[in-house]
Amino acid sequence: MEILNILLIDEQPVVREGLESFLMDYADLEIVAFANTAREGLDQVKRRPLDVVLMDLALPDMSGREAIRLIHDENPKLAVIVYSDRSDEAFVYQSLKAGARGYLLKSTPLEEVVDAIRRIHMDEYILSPELSPTIIDFYLEHRDLGEDYLGDYQELTDREKQVFRLLANGGITHEIAEVLCISPKTVAKHRTSIKKKLSLNSPVEMTQYAMRIGILNQEDFEKEPKQIL
Repeated sequence: MEILNILLIDEQPVVREGLESFLMDYADLEIVAFANTAREGLDQVKRRPLDVVLMDLALPDMSGREAIRLIHDENPKLAVIVYSDRSDEAFVYQSLKAGARGYLLKSTPLEEVVDAIRRIHMDEYILSPELSPTIIDFYLEHRDLGEDYLGDYQELTDREKQVFRLLANGGITHEIAEVLCISPKTVAKHRTSIKKKLSLNSPVEMTQYAMRIGILNQEDFEKEPKQIL
């Protein structure tokens, strides 16, 4: 029997403890690591073999979408399931676009969470029954289309895009360096290149640009403020 190794990222102890207690009854599912923040979760992804990440969007250190992107960048084969109380279709679509393969509401019966974990590991896309399945159809139909509207942003390297998104969300040099496992000097080098390529001169301009092209939402920025990133 294959055992699926699960990482749970959620800052609420009651959620972590409840899921751990419930999943103990399933021999093929094991929560092998917990994280309170996106940075802790990313560190676990880098350190141990995992099959599934079950994560909240409301994290204290960065936007949920950016956390999904970083996890996906680190391990594209890792199945990410959002476990959230946010039912707005925009959050669902943006999560899928960032790299998630499932979106479950916290009101979902735990038996259905178990089923979703098993199915998503088989490369399926999973949504809570309360959410419209047409979101997945729309995402799959448009995921491979070019994003010409992003303009100069597409000229950034993959690493520059990571640094830019973190800078735009309020990140500072040494903390971005820790998240991406690069030196502060390298972050500064990327920041200089980003400013030149995008003709941006300040963090405020980066944030405004990110909102304009859809990399960062005003709602995300207000609800998940720039504590670290």
